[in-house]
Amino acid sequence: MSRVEVDFKLLVSDGNMTSFVTDGLYEKKEGFNRLTFVEQTDIKALTKIDIYNDKILLDRKGSIHMKMEYIMNESTMVYMKTDFNYELSMSNYTKFVKIEDNLIEVIYQTETDKEQNLTHQLVISWHE
Repeated sequence: MSRVEVDFKLLVSDGNMTSFVTDGLYEKKEGFNRLTFVEQTDIKALTKIDIYNDKILLDRKGSIHMKMEYIMNESTMVYMKTDFNYELSMSNYTKFVKIEDNLIEVIYQTETDKEQNLTHQLVISWHE
């Protein structure tokens, strides 16, 4: 396990963007690598990203719990639950996935995004 600096960017096709730099942990596990950090947003969600050769699993824990799976050219389900017990699941289509040694990039569109003609681009890089 090594300490890393995480550069997080989430760009929405309508021009909105969430961006921050924070400390995190990177560990190599059997069959995948894990990046863990606390999102530097109002929610301060503890975020765990498991990176496989062909997919990425994102698990956020905070006032909003969310699980997403990104597999290129596939639809998966997004699961969300809030602290006040509101639950939601919807489909998510992953248009693009890039996995490199110190970077992941994902372009995806949830069911709600599709209705609003939006896409999200998630770019996360890290270094010691």
